Amino acid sequence: MTSPAVVVLSAIDPVLRGVAAGDLLCDLPGALVVQHDLLPAGLRRVVYGSDGVREDVLVPLEHACLSCALREDVLPTVRRTLAGGGAAPAVVLALPATAEPLPVVQALVRARVRVGPLVTVLDGASVVDDLLGDDLLSERGIGLTVDDARSVGEALAHQLELADVVLLPGPAPAQATAVLEHLAPEGARHVALHSGGLAGATLVEDARTRRARREELLRRGDPRCLGSRSTDDRAGVWTLDLRSWRPFHPARLLEEIEALGAGPMRGRGCFWLPTRPDVVVAWDGAGGQLSIGGVGSWGSPAYPGHVAERETRLLVTGVDHDPAVLRRAFDSALMTDAELATGLDRWAGRPDGFDAWLGPLEEVA
Repeated sequence: MTSPAVVVLSAIDPVLRGVAAGDLLCDLPGALVVQHDLLPAGLRRVVYGSDGVREDVLVPLEHACLSCALREDVLPTVRRTLAGGGAAPAVVLALPATAEPLPVVQALVRARVRVGPLVTVLDGASVVDDLLGDDLLSERGIGLTVDDARSVGEALAHQLELADVVLLPGPAPAQATAVLEHLAPEGARHVALHSGGLAGATLVEDARTRRARREELLRRGDPRCLGSRSTDDRAGVWTLDLRSWRPFHPARLLEEIEALGAGPMRGRGCFWLPTRPDVVVAWDGAGGQLSIGGVGSWGSPAYPGHVAERETRLLVTGVDHDPAVLRRAFDSALMTDAELATGLDRWAGRPDGFDAWLGPLEEVA
């Protein structure tokens, strides 16, 4: 007998999250919803099904962060609900609004919990502005915590780019549909709310083996493992796949960083620097905000059985912006043959201007 799946539901809008959870209960008779919200007083946990609320508990937390909540309550509650759910076909884990699903998904995978499709619900009418605009979560009053400094685009992109199913409350404009097709994983389904399109085994069952599913989910969140894009540019939406075996020149990258990361664009990927040749540096930008940070080493497995070769790759999606500007900036920031011919040894210990993002160079040596 197949064990119940955990369907992870994410949203930036708490109202849409509630509507989507209700839809899942209708489409999956007998399913249970485990919903968490981070409040100033702690973590509110509500467990309910079509027969009503089973739990409504406020759990005090020492630190109001998703990782603490995951460790202290989310995983134990999911396991308890799975064990006591009887014939429930699925447990819907409704994450706090604006929470990033990746840490939760990775924790579930590593705990050997069967993870069903990852579902994101969003408003197609506003998705272009939400993803590519420069609004902050705090400006809209939807931050995960009082000091949440993320942009709306960053939060939504991290949900959308992990989704197997994108739920929409109604038809989306042509440009919004194109943006979703460019950013959602290849093969993600777009389903209208209240359409019954999530019913039964279509959502819960997966033809792939559990091991392949686990590896695929871990790979999906790794900046070294971005898939190739086959989506056509249309409705003013384009995606550039910029890649090279060369590292970025530290000084020129800083000169070109605004051209590469500013404007109505979503950028993701990774790169390397001659001063830190073993460090995988993640690139994560949306709505004019850019995050850069080390995420491991090139010699470590990206996922079981695979070690990614060192490369510089940025996958950038944008609208109403000249992609040729990005390509020129990218090419300009790369090291030249002449610079590489002198060898990487001469870069060892040289200041590169990235200590604020990647830590002091002496910690790399």
